[in-house]
Amino acid sequence: MLSLLAILADGRSQDIHFSQFWTTTQNINPALAGFFDGSGRVTINQRIQWSAVTKPYNTTLASYDFPVAKRPYQQDLFGMGVTAYRDVAGDSHFGTTQLNLSFSYIKAINRRNNNFVSAGIQFGAAQRNITYSELYFDEQFVNGRYDPNFANSEQFPKSNFFFADVSAGGAWIYQPRYRRSYQVGLSVSHLNRPYQSIFDDKQTQMDIKTMLTFTTQQKANEDLDIYPMLMASFQGTYREIIIGGQTRYIFDKNLSTYTTFNGGIYYRFGDAAYLMFGAEYQGYRFGISYDINTSRLHNASRYQGGWEISFNYIFKREKLRKIKEVPCPIF
Repeated sequence: MLSLLAILADGRSQDIHFSQFWTTTQNINPALAGFFDGSGRVTINQRIQWSAVTKPYNTTLASYDFPVAKRPYQQDLFGMGVTAYRDVAGDSHFGTTQLNLSFSYIKAINRRNNNFVSAGIQFGAAQRNITYSELYFDEQFVNGRYDPNFANSEQFPKSNFFFADVSAGGAWIYQPRYRRSYQVGLSVSHLNRPYQSIFDDKQTQMDIKTMLTFTTQQKANEDLDIYPMLMASFQGTYREIIIGGQTRYIFDKNLSTYTTFNGGIYYRFGDAAYLMFGAEYQGYRFGISYDINTSRLHNASRYQGGWEISFNYIFKREKLRKIKEVPCPIF
């Protein structure tokens, strides 16, 4: 059993990313906090995976971000945001609860107000916890049968610990014309390399994570846009690369009843392919995706991966005077 605890103790716990990564802006890059056309943005994501293999892994994220100040003449934008994150995994309910605060500064680099660079920093406080009561140990198996009343000699370390977390990022956003834009982001997480051992092992620290994202919007015709996307994440010996895209069909262009439908396909190298469908009505956006497991784990998962749903709403401000608006980025 100690091998299990050793895995958790050595747990340079790798971050879990959402399949619909483009909806979790603060989670992938604090430089994107507050960068949108509106006065506030609410985002909720829920992911459930591996139900065919073990107890489902559940991950929930909720965030809110907003522009703090906008100076139309200098074309500066300051943004802030808060994110709450909860992940629970397996029989031990090994979980992470984290609260992050993001701060960003966005600067237009031309007079047309369509070319931007941004920088952001994020501060977080987190707790990891584990429940030992539902775990099975070798000494509790007698003649090949499990006896929960049979004592074991395992000495349990602490069941939870706290740590601080610091991340930073930068982004470039360019919108040469309406319904055509490009966005590149680079973020670095866990800069302080927080300790991650339930044995108080000071040699076990979380690895720094580097993430690169690229997304673009291209107008195909009057009613159709395409969105190619790439996300690459590297953390210690682990890596995650997602490539794919989606199309958006504009069903109703009327400002008061603006409606779109979108769908796409993505591939996470060495792990899964997934389909995504969504819709937008005025400021409301909804998305649903399903991962189809393609790794060697498919023998146990029977090609089942995980469901994910997303919700996003942008509050629009009243336009009391005509000023140059910040273009709405791809996310």
